[in-house]
Amino acid sequence: MLIFDDRVEIVSPGKLPNNLTIEEIKFGNTVIRNNQIAMFATHTLPYSGLGSGIKRALKEQPNIEFINDVDGEQFIVKIPRIQQD
Repeated sequence: MLIFDDRVEIVSPGKLPNNLTIEEIKFGNTVIRNNQIAMFATHTLPYSGLGSGIKRALKEQPNIEFINDVDGEQFIVKIPRIQQD
């Protein structure tokens, strides 16, 4: 995670899986990479529904920018910070 005066950036290794697009994740579409971790998480962590995280984040901050860097094999999320006067 990188924190700047005007934004927070989260850089995750690996592009979106199986041709999943940014538009699809905004609508809650998912691709499970590891079934065992997904099942474990749904039973042990606070859970709001598979594919709901991006939609909830966008509801709170509609200006989030998602970058699926296929060549660089990374997924980047840029969250603008509220500017203090």
